Formats: sequence, structure tokens, C-alpha cells
Amino acid sequence: MRELRGKVAVVTGGGSGIGAALARACAAEGMAVVAADVDLAAAEAVARELRARGTRALAAAVDVRERPSLDALAARTVAELGACHLLCNNAGVVLFRPLAETTERDFAWVLGVNTIGVLHGVAAFLPHMRAQGGEAHILNTASMAGLVAISAMPVGAYTASKFAVVGYSEMLREELAPAGIGVTLLCPGGVATRIGESERSRPPELRDAAPPPSRTLAAGDEGILAPEAVAACALDAVRANAPYAVTHPDWWPFVEARFEALRAAFAAAGAPGGARTAASP
Repeated sequence: MRELRGKVAVVTGGGSGIGAALARACAAEGMAVVAADVDLAAAEAVARELRARGTRALAAAVDVRERPSLDALAARTVAELGACHLLCNNAGVVLFRPLAETTERDFAWVLGVNTIGVLHGVAAFLPHMRAQGGEAHILNTASMAGLVAISAMPVGAYTASKFAVVGYSEMLREELAPAGIGVTLLCPGGVATRIGESERSRPPELRDAAPPPSRTLAAGDEGILAPEAVAACALDAVRANAPYAVTHPDWWPFVEARFEALRAAFAAAGAPGGARTAASP
């Protein structure tokens, strides 16, 4: 989607971090913006800032785990702004807990926001994108943790949720290409956001008696980017209809090692006696 000016962008998780940076970057390109967040006050602050700069901007309270919440957001967006040309499924949470200690409530929360939230966003907005015609694009925020397991951090549930977003987005891109709707997968590494404090937004019914620790990442720390740099990378990828937007090239050796392990497994399967089929004795 090369032309952004005059178009409409919807950003979930738009009240802070990468989402707020995406909202500002879209506004700077001349787009109308909907900042949607589970924290309405944060979304309103972003929208108010954008309106002060002359941008048509709305704020909405949205829990991406709940499909009706996204349906209502889509209906309001179309009613008040006329269309949605760029959908940024960006809302996300992280949990710092080893998989062996991760509870069903943990999984329900992390996968509900990170994975099901993306599915809900697409399901709610895609019919409108198809009906309106013209250029449209979907930007799904995954993570480097969706490309490789990060052994140094206990983020197994987060990793599982982001691997799912990667597979879903890759397949969605193939399915929507004939309709002229692009799909880009945003895979950032460390970014200075409040995602490390995700427990603040966990719904009461999914909380545990002993909450896991929070962690803070700050711009200027080694390898930590400002959200604005991530947003700029994402919009460049949207314009180019690129399948991936990657912000941290220094992560490639870790991703490459994973793919090398897969390559070796395929090579072994092709070796004599390396693969056995159902018909094998």
C-alpha cells in the first residue's frame, strides 16, 4: 500500500509503546487514525495529541480477546471515518514464567491477547476491507520470539503465541494476495515499551495469586530500540508490501541456527535410512 495519505489506520495496543508510535507515524503520513487500547485513558491521550496536530483521530476501549469488542471497533471506524485501509494488530502482553510453571490462566491471557486478538482483528475488519475495495493492508505484530526460542528469558507462553502469529500471518498473506490485500509481519527485538509490565492489564479473572515479575526495557540499553524506529520500519514494509519487517539484524545468527537445524533434519531425512514412512517395516 504505497499511498498512505488520506487513508485510515486502526492500531490496537495504540495507547503506548509500538502502538502509540505507529499511530503517530501514520498521522505524520497524513492518515486518519484510530487508537484502540484496553486502557482507554492511554488511547485518548494519544488521540488527543494527534488531533492537536490536525489529524482526524479517534480513541476506543478495546479488549482484543473479545470478538464483539473488535466488531464494535470496526463498525465505529467505518461509520465515523468511512473505511479501514491499514489494520495494525499490535496489542500484546508478555509473561515471565517458565513453561513448567505456566498455568492455564496464564495461557488463556497471553494467547488470548497475542494470538486470538490478531484473529479477532482480521475477522472484524477484513469484510469491510473487501467491501470498500482499493488498497488495504494488515500489519500483524509478532516478535523475534516468533522466529526463534529465546533461551535466556522465561517467555515460553509468549513465544508460543508469537510463533502462532507468524504462521497465521504467512498463510493469511497467501490467501489475501489475490484480493490485493497485503499482509506484513512485524518482528521486533528489544524495544523500549511497557510490555514488560503487562501484568497491569491482566483481567482479574485470569490473575494468579503470585504474579510473575515485571521487567523494564529502556531506549539506549544495548540492543533496545525506540518505538519510533520500529514504527518507521513497519511503515516502510507496508509501503513495499514486504512479508516481514525486521528491526534487529543482529538477531539473524540465532534465527539462522534454527533454520540450519531444520536444514540438517531435512538432509538427514533424505539420507539412506534417514526417513521412514508409514509403509516402512
